[in-house]
Amino acid sequence: MLTIIAGEDTVVSRQKLQELREQYKKKGYSIDQVPVVEIPELLKNAEGVTNLFGQASVYIVENVSSKYKGRAKTPFKEAVQELAKSQSIHLIDWEDGKSAYDLSSLKKIATTFYEAKPAKNIFELLDACYPGNLTQFLQALEIVNQSQDIGFIYALLYKHIRKLILTAEGIADSKTPPWQRGKLTYQAQKWDKNKLIQFYEGLARIDISMKTSSTTYDLRESIELLVCYYLK
Repeated sequence: MLTIIAGEDTVVSRQKLQELREQYKKKGYSIDQVPVVEIPELLKNAEGVTNLFGQASVYIVENVSSKYKGRAKTPFKEAVQELAKSQSIHLIDWEDGKSAYDLSSLKKIATTFYEAKPAKNIFELLDACYPGNLTQFLQALEIVNQSQDIGFIYALLYKHIRKLILTAEGIADSKTPPWQRGKLTYQAQKWDKNKLIQFYEGLARIDISMKTSSTTYDLRESIELLVCYYLK
């Protein structure tokens, strides 16, 4: 059996993983965390192994997708596919920030697939990030931060601005759906390219200042100060 827990909202997906872990513990299962590279060995050594109550083994791995790539058959991919069909082994895979779109090939073989999607209004926040739209952005930030961790908001904003820069440079990500590329193009056109890059660099400096404790502002205050300069 293969359970995949994924989604851009990594806080929620981590909570889901912990909930599942606790559920199995209460039922008396032995749960092991294994490195993703050991999956082929796991199939060889654990097939048919159950506990004293005849319950299947439960193993937790992270980011199976990092090695489950391409169209060619590999021993790793074949092992994952066999584990997905197994009734005596339960493999739980946590994917760091990946969406269902990113994991389409793995989703096809999963017994259970859970995706922690960001709240709809966080996308409205990202769409509101352009010069001349400061008030709307700050209002959206206030609403989103009531239900979403500010660290998660920052991470999505950083990722989104990077996509805007690539779009402005004419570099299309093949994994981005056409409708989303159109939205990114429209938003990127609202920015002066140099200002967009400076804004991205400002976000990077915020990350450094948080990690080095070199600022008196918290993360939300730092974001607000930055956007007040660039989105006014």
